[in-house]
Amino acid sequence: MTGLREKKKSERKDRIFSTAVDLFNEKGFSKTSMQDIANNANLAVGTLYNYFPSKNYLLLDIMHEEIEITITETNTLFNDVNLQDKSAKEIIRSLVKKIFSIPLLVNKESLKEIFIATFSTNIDIKKGMILDLEPMKAFQYLLERLQKANMIDPAMNTFNATKIFYSIMMAQMMMYLFEPEMDKEKLFENIDEMIDLAFQGMKP
Repeated sequence: MTGLREKKKSERKDRIFSTAVDLFNEKGFSKTSMQDIANNANLAVGTLYNYFPSKNYLLLDIMHEEIEITITETNTLFNDVNLQDKSAKEIIRSLVKKIFSIPLLVNKESLKEIFIATFSTNIDIKKGMILDLEPMKAFQYLLERLQKANMIDPAMNTFNATKIFYSIMMAQMMMYLFEPEMDKEKLFENIDEMIDLAFQGMKP
């Protein structure tokens, strides 16, 4: 019975997530209410609030869930057995693009609204910072595995390299959000260029 209850809870949460993302893309983040999400997910708004205390929290929870899935998939894809089936640069590029694909679930205008809203309260800022730590840890772990496989410089400080990489990537995301002419294609072109530049100092 407990297993069935948990399965229904998970399915309901998935429905809430997909409904919220669809509405954010259709109406925009600021114009979508918790009532809208509840209505479209066939839930009472009180039930929705039982899961998520606010729309910001709901959004950050979506991102958190997607990050966990991405990290799990990446660890499975690049396990120690087949790690060397690809070049280190390809592996790094794959993880970075997977991480970037998470915020890009919603369109540019909604994402800009979300970014501003996330930094509107201390609670959301703290949750957003915690959210950043997970992909950073996954990225550092991947660099350490690449080091052990002698695919990147074994003397490199992976913690510092992760911070530099993440800073560069976040700068690209800010450019995407706030430069009107920059689209997803240009964003990923810039990411590729940054990875190429950064990788010059990571070769074994």
